[in-house]
Amino acid sequence: MLSTPDSGWRITGVSLRSAQVRDTLAPQDGLYTVTERSNGVSATRLIDVIDTLLVAAEDPDAVIAALADPETQVVTLTVTEKGYYRHPATGALLVDDPAIAHDLSGGVPRTIFGFLAAALDRRRGAGAGGLTLVSCDNLSGNGALLMRLLLAFVERRDADLAGWVRAHVTAPDTMVDRIVPASTEADRAGVATAIGVDDAAALVTEPFWQWVIEDRFAGPRPRWEAAGRRSSTTSRRSNSPSCGC
Repeated sequence: MLSTPDSGWRITGVSLRSAQVRDTLAPQDGLYTVTERSNGVSATRLIDVIDTLLVAAEDPDAVIAALADPETQVVTLTVTEKGYYRHPATGALLVDDPAIAHDLSGGVPRTIFGFLAAALDRRRGAGAGGLTLVSCDNLSGNGALLMRLLLAFVERRDADLAGWVRAHVTAPDTMVDRIVPASTEADRAGVATAIGVDDAAALVTEPFWQWVIEDRFAGPRPRWEAAGRRSSTTSRRSNSPSCGC
């Protein structure tokens, strides 16, 4: 989730279930390195964009509060195929899935749709404005898919909220292209040698990256196009910051 304090755009990172990323980054104050390797040459840079790390399974209300915060403008999501809870043949929301059924009943959220619906309801009540939901997966039409399933969920909870979502929330289609394999002990040792500090969260990747985002935002957004790559068209942007949720 990206917010806009006076110091600039920052990230609140959220994991729905596992505490591994939080437990790795918290002792490092959210700092980590990215090393790009090409033809035997490595370049390492420090990433300093994460303010807070939350684990939804431990403190779901903190996640809802962060999503509902008026300063939060953009929510990025990395969702697995299973995390969309859609029927493999029809593409419809699996409303009978135990987790979805639980969230539809008003229980403490377990799914992205439950968390988003709860947060959007708070935003509506507080007059906090809408959100831009940016999918970071590589499913075709990922933004349209996310919005369709979110609305299918919200319509079953609150028809008025569904109308508000249609008017105030956007989900631009995106395309993410970068290979980031799981870091090995050898990777982390090499980074430690290069920078003189151990980085338990070090990432090692290829130099090529591209993040193309449909220019359809509900409110303010970071100037991603100013990060060293030009936009491919007037309606598409390229960049590769970390996904926050």
